[in-house]
Amino acid sequence: MMTKIEKKLYEITKALPESMVTELIDFAEFLKQKQTAEATQMGNVAQRIHQRFKCLEADSLPFPGRHVHRTPPKFEEK
Repeated sequence: MMTKIEKKLYEITKALPESMVTELIDFAEFLKQKQTAEATQMGNVAQRIHQRFKCLEADSLPFPGRHVHRTPPKFEEK
């Protein structure tokens, strides 16, 4: 069952030519990106970084082991 808004959008898009429907979809996606950008600006730095790189699917990336490139200094015992 469609909501009133979904029904209204359906009726409007049904009467439009395909080229205008494509334009309408592009505009809707622009508005969605704008809303996301505005919400991101309001968040903290960690939230902005997460939002920026969420499409990378970093959870599945392998991380190389940590290698120490130098030998730590040895101190004399007293």
